[in-house]
Amino acid sequence: MTTGSIIRGIGVVEHVTPEQILAHPEFPTARRVYVSEHAKVYEAGMFPAQFGADAGRVTTLAIIVCQHAGYDPADRASWPTLSYLKDTVARFGFASPRLIDSFVARLVQTGYLELRQQPEDNRVRLLCPTERLLAWDREWMAAHYAALDVLYPEPGFAPPRQRDPAFQAAHARSAIAAFDAIIAMMWSNLEIIFFLSSTSALIILLSLFEMGGSDPESRIREADLVQLAPRFAVSRSHVRNILAVAQERNFIVRAGPRSAYIHLTPHWIAAFDRFIAGSLAQSDLTYRLALRHRAEQACSEA
Repeated sequence: MTTGSIIRGIGVVEHVTPEQILAHPEFPTARRVYVSEHAKVYEAGMFPAQFGADAGRVTTLAIIVCQHAGYDPADRASWPTLSYLKDTVARFGFASPRLIDSFVARLVQTGYLELRQQPEDNRVRLLCPTERLLAWDREWMAAHYAALDVLYPEPGFAPPRQRDPAFQAAHARSAIAAFDAIIAMMWSNLEIIFFLSSTSALIILLSLFEMGGSDPESRIREADLVQLAPRFAVSRSHVRNILAVAQERNFIVRAGPRSAYIHLTPHWIAAFDRFIAGSLAQSDLTYRLALRHRAEQACSEA
């Protein structure tokens, strides 16, 4: 059973809800897949521009790909300029204009992005993702749909799982219409906003979960997590700061001799389960928008 979201300019789009995802008997398996697949795309050497991942950079990358896919030379409002990117990223609330400037410059420097002249106005430079960025985006997209595929294998999510470039373009172009719904989902999870905004904080805590950190009998030490620092392109002190904030917010507790062992609390598990379910629900929404877009394209070409 699905329910609908009202998308401006489109109407009601049916998709699964976070509540339905959380209630699914295979959700624990999907959660494990979500964590392991996202860890891969956020690792140092994999995440673009040799930065650590945070919500500001991740949303910036997604918006670059979406705006490029929606580019219409005849429609100046759709031109993927730096100004358009900044205005859109600002709606998400995770990145300052200064951060975007430095990140875009680094993406150009490292071969993920090109600045191209707009043919109709040679004063304008367009942000164009290279195949290197598009390839990463396909992996990032597949990471979301791997977990959904566990929950709903019939009919499944073959195009994004197969890294289909044609589906990627349709998905990116149609996802723009869902930005308001995605923003609402992210900011509905206020307890984890810090961990979305802080570099690699989300994936480090998810890695703690993957290591068995939700088991009160686990013997995970802070040193075990500090060793994750090079994996996710952050310093060891940054990992310690993440753990300190997580403890302040009742996301982790320390136990054992000299409080040596770190455990995730049920409070953390509930908060991050809600976020994961919300994220997967929005992925189902954008998937259905992409299918609708492809069907409309097919009709117009027939």
